[in-house]
Amino acid sequence: MVYVLVNLLDNLEEEKMKNFKELLQQSLADNQMESLMPSREYTENERIYMQGYNDALNDMLEDFLAEYDEFMKNTYSPSLN
Repeated sequence: MVYVLVNLLDNLEEEKMKNFKELLQQSLADNQMESLMPSREYTENERIYMQGYNDALNDMLEDFLAEYDEFMKNTYSPSLN
């Protein structure tokens, strides 16, 4: 019973992480498209802010991809404690 519960939690956690990764990737793609073909005219401050925001999203994705396997390995491990 505990093993089944742990597997269920692992699957749920993995699905959440995949969704997060896909959301990050889609946000980056949308923002890059907006910077290439703006839907409106942006001020210089808005363009600077958008570039910083995209850089932060890129950093988050790089960190996520670099640490994902280790995170999943340590998230739910069977324990009697």
